Amino acid sequence: MYITIQKSLEEILGYLAEGEKIFIVGCGNCAARCKSGGEEQAEEMKSRLEYNSVTVTGWAVPSNGGSTCELSTTRELLIVHHKEEVEKADSFLILACGQGIHTVLDVVGDKLVHPGCDTIFGGEIVSDDFIMEYCSLCGECIVEYTGGLCPLTLCTKGLLNGPCSGALNGKCEVDIERDCGWRLIYERLKAIGRLESLRKYHEPKDYSKWTKPRSLSLKSGKPEFKFLSGVFSP
Repeated sequence: MYITIQKSLEEILGYLAEGEKIFIVGCGNCAARCKSGGEEQAEEMKSRLEYNSVTVTGWAVPSNGGSTCELSTTRELLIVHHKEEVEKADSFLILACGQGIHTVLDVVGDKLVHPGCDTIFGGEIVSDDFIMEYCSLCGECIVEYTGGLCPLTLCTKGLLNGPCSGALNGKCEVDIERDCGWRLIYERLKAIGRLESLRKYHEPKDYSKWTKPRSLSLKSGKPEFKFLSGVFSP
């Protein structure tokens, strides 16, 4: 899931022109779980904006855990279920991730969209009140050799071939409260009897796979991932 935190009200108000009418769009999936853009937060944002003399024509959040980044869901939500309120709005405040912002943009066309959240990372829901990043979406997964743990994410320096010399007592020199990522990998491989995997050398990352924007097409019946240096099909 994508982790988002809500922007400050002062920043959001700074986006708006005098007399601008706003429609609020939240997300029933990731942003709802992060408590940055679910129904409760959308309704609360409406009240806070109105308290500051902003006209809010309405708000909407996909139901049943629906995601704002799904185009068909958001199109039906805004064009069918909230058509009149949407038509009255000059712009849209999106309480969702950056993907959701662009999806709303695709639906509303030439109307303004404003970000209501900052997208921080993609992470795992460890518990109802704790989410942890374990994947950096790098495009070249090597966790087969590291016991399922990603060194690019867990190592503060993103080292791919073992730890630096700065760790002390299993903690990172950058943040002494943080476990050394490679210590975690070593202990994991030891526990599953795969320490020999540490002998595998990993070439530097192909950072062209991080060049934006990327795309994934499924039209041919198999996935085709496009990035700067070409097309990759598994």
